[in-house]
Amino acid sequence: MYQSFLTLIKENALIAQGDKVLIAVSGGVDSMVLAHLMLKSGFSLGVAHVNYRLRGDDSEEDEALVRDWCHAHEVPFFLHRVDPAIYDARESIQMVARKERYKFFDQLRNKQGFTKVATAHNANDNLETVLLNLTKGTGIHGLTGIAMKGPGLIRPLLFATKEEIYAFARSEAISWREDVSNQKNDYQRNLIRNEVVPLLKKINPALESTLQDTLLRLQGTAQLLEQAVGVKKAVEIEGRWLLNVEWYQGHPDQLVILTELIKPYGFGFADARDLSGAILSGQPGKLFYSGGYEMNLDRGQLYITRRVDTSVEGEMMVPKDEGTVSVGAFNIHLTYFSGNGLPSHDPTTTAFFDPDELTFPLKLRPWKQGDAFYPLGMAGKKKVSDFMIDSKIPVTLKKEVLVLESDGQIAWIVGHRMDNRFKITSKTARMLKLEVLRHA
Repeated sequence: MYQSFLTLIKENALIAQGDKVLIAVSGGVDSMVLAHLMLKSGFSLGVAHVNYRLRGDDSEEDEALVRDWCHAHEVPFFLHRVDPAIYDARESIQMVARKERYKFFDQLRNKQGFTKVATAHNANDNLETVLLNLTKGTGIHGLTGIAMKGPGLIRPLLFATKEEIYAFARSEAISWREDVSNQKNDYQRNLIRNEVVPLLKKINPALESTLQDTLLRLQGTAQLLEQAVGVKKAVEIEGRWLLNVEWYQGHPDQLVILTELIKPYGFGFADARDLSGAILSGQPGKLFYSGGYEMNLDRGQLYITRRVDTSVEGEMMVPKDEGTVSVGAFNIHLTYFSGNGLPSHDPTTTAFFDPDELTFPLKLRPWKQGDAFYPLGMAGKKKVSDFMIDSKIPVTLKKEVLVLESDGQIAWIVGHRMDNRFKITSKTARMLKLEVLRHA
């Protein structure tokens, strides 16, 4: 195992000359073997141990084992004892523990000058991660396994199976402690480890090594996907992102690329499928929402903007004069143009009106039950509530929807749809551009 360890580090350039490596050591067999291998290799190192104080005396004995090992081998020992009060029912213990762990590592890197943090993830951890991601549903990147290295982070034991690690620990007389909680199926990963993997190994006893070959192929596939995405990614223009989708024909490989293109903005595969349908059916003005972004499909272009918080209480009056006025939490920009030729614009914040059809001052207010208007491009009258349902505006965003009124008539569902009565026509002599932006 020692030679395989050195070969992996060299071939993957995990540790360079002059690196100072901090090893995360829990006291379990994996991390104790990693500490042994790192010490034997002569690297400049230190050990970080986190006592989560969740397992009573066992936690204290884990800490003592790691401290004693460091003392015996003259390795700097760094300890973080977690305050049990930080464990909050609103967040899983595992998530809290992970945050505490990596916050501690970052502090040590900054204060002690460590250039790398080494963790003891192994081939079995990789297998469990892939199976867990596959079960929950994931894209290609979720099937490529645990990365061997990341920014300031290395995992030099990924080549070794659990069986190999145990065998090496026994042959080198390395002490370790077993975490009995790993035998319980309270957590999803434990259930995969204790129940699913043994069944799969009945089909393929060499499951871990087979997975390594599969991961190499999937990692190559992921790189090809990244290249395909890179040439099509959105371009940022004046605070929003423009994504050309004229190339999209609905092929399965294109759907995967589309998913990756919109993923940075908080959209997933289900959104990509809905977007695919809108592109293929040629639905103009179709809107999509994520937690922080809006996507608007318009004539082969996808406009992505940060979602503007338009929630407001009460009513605000908008005067007739051209210029910018501050109305409550908003800046309202009014600009008049001669003619009736519509320039390109962002429909999530901007609309064009025939000012001769408007009665000033306009009123900006939250929508309310019973509101109705005549949606542009549709025949007849429609309740605003029904329009929002048909437009698939999420419930969480409905409370933020504003309407712009002219003499008691809705002229615009702000950011969504104008009223047909106030649209630009061939008879329009001049236009009003009205833009609603919340203060930054």
